[in-house]
Amino acid sequence: MSRPFHCPTRIHSGSSFETAVAGLLADRKWLLVTSEGWSTRGAIEVLTAAAGQPVATIASVPANPRISDIEKFSAGMPSVDVAVALGGGSVIDATKGIVALTALGKDITPLLAHLKNGLELSNTFAPIPVIAVPTTSGTGSEVTRWGTIWGDENEKFSLHNPALYPSDAVIDPALCTSMPHDVTLSSGLDALSHAMEAVWNQNNTPLSDHFANVAISILRENLELVQSDPQSVEIRRRLQMAALFSGYAMGTTQTALAHSISYPFTAQFGMPHGFACSFTLPEVARYNSAVHPERLAPIAAGLSCAISDIPGALESWFDELNLGHYLAGYVSPDVTDQFGDSLITPARAANNLRDVNGRIAQSLARRSLERFCPN
Repeated sequence: MSRPFHCPTRIHSGSSFETAVAGLLADRKWLLVTSEGWSTRGAIEVLTAAAGQPVATIASVPANPRISDIEKFSAGMPSVDVAVALGGGSVIDATKGIVALTALGKDITPLLAHLKNGLELSNTFAPIPVIAVPTTSGTGSEVTRWGTIWGDENEKFSLHNPALYPSDAVIDPALCTSMPHDVTLSSGLDALSHAMEAVWNQNNTPLSDHFANVAISILRENLELVQSDPQSVEIRRRLQMAALFSGYAMGTTQTALAHSISYPFTAQFGMPHGFACSFTLPEVARYNSAVHPERLAPIAAGLSCAISDIPGALESWFDELNLGHYLAGYVSPDVTDQFGDSLITPARAANNLRDVNGRIAQSLARRSLERFCPN
């Protein structure tokens, strides 16, 4: 049987984030988790003026949070009823990690067994609910049961459990208008990768294909527009919807080859995840369409091109977005020589439509970098 679509998260839109969160909290004791950027932009003051003071605040979540960060943040956490995650994917993922470790009695042993060895969390696992307030438009973590946590040796791990779906997601596009251009672009390309990876996936369903197609179409129409009008709340709203639909699609299928290739580029060179998981999309499209071109039809429809033209259409679009400029700030094509089989994460590569090995993944990455940043 194919994977059923399931997402219990309630989506709230149409009002300011502080009004929505205040209404959801009611009289519950709450934890606020956010990043330093939102501390300096005044969002905490706006939220607490509407919702009252949290019992505790964690205001220093870094990009790509590590297991040691989760341990540190959880150590002194008091008893609360609900957690509010105000930030991008790293903040939402860190919040999932914090509530998970707390639900495990702050015992890191079962969490490490889950992250490193794939052992399931216990049947009694019952973390407090999370209210996700995404401030970027990319990860879709606000509507999935997944959270990315990094090891302190730069290993990428996936935290996952149905109890980690946020109970609520508050969509306020005004929060996204402060995103710098590079973060906007990286986030949008992350959503694009989620959508495309859901299509060329062994676990795809008609519904995940539909969500992916809608997301790709929205991103194609709006990712350039937002560059010239970054303060447009309407364009930001569309991009948030694209990220949400991509989250629905990817949350059903999980990711595939482009994500498998991406992890060492983030771990070893600090390349933002959205760039790392998207620069190979044209080459991965070529690779997968060689055996199953019909499966890429939802992508072609989203890009308004023929299936055979998907790789070229992506390359031209990425040139317009100046992707090569950002890639060149982190790597050159020669770095692929050092990876060997490390570009293959078995669980991700196994989802790909076509079988792949380390040598092929290395070749796809090198050709991609030679195309976008040859120097």
